[in-house]
Amino acid sequence: MIKSLLFAIALLATIATMATTMTVNNVSAEKCEDIKGVEKWDEEGHGSNDPSSKEFKEMLSDDSVTICELAESIDHMEVKGSVDDWSDFKDTTIFMSTTEKVQDCLKDRFDLPDDDGDEHLADYEIQKCATGDY
Repeated sequence: MIKSLLFAIALLATIATMATTMTVNNVSAEKCEDIKGVEKWDEEGHGSNDPSSKEFKEMLSDDSVTICELAESIDHMEVKGSVDDWSDFKDTTIFMSTTEKVQDCLKDRFDLPDDDGDEHLADYEIQKCATGDY
C-alpha cells in the first residue's frame, strides 16, 4: 500500500514538473499562400542588390518576425544567409509558427547536402518552402 502511494506521488510530481517546464507553441501556423502566384509584394521593390547577412540572422532570432516576412525580405534581396545549425533554427518562431507541411519542407531542404556534402538551409530554400514552390 505504501509503495503504491509513493509511486503515485512520484508519478504526479513527474507529471507536474513536465507540465510546468514544457514550452507550448501558442502561435497559430502561418501560411504564405496569399503571396503565392499573385504576389502581394511590389514587383519593383527588389532592394539594392546588396542584401544583409547580419539582418538575416537578426530576423531569425526576432520572435516577432514571421516566415512570410522573412520570405518577402529574401525575395526583395534585402537579406541573405543560410541556416547551418538545425537545432537552433527549429526552436525559432519563424520555424515553429508555420505549418507542418512547411516545417517538413524546411527540414527536407536542410537535409539535402550541398556540393561539399554539408547540410544547410539556403535563404532561397526558406522562401520557396514558405511560398509552397517546392
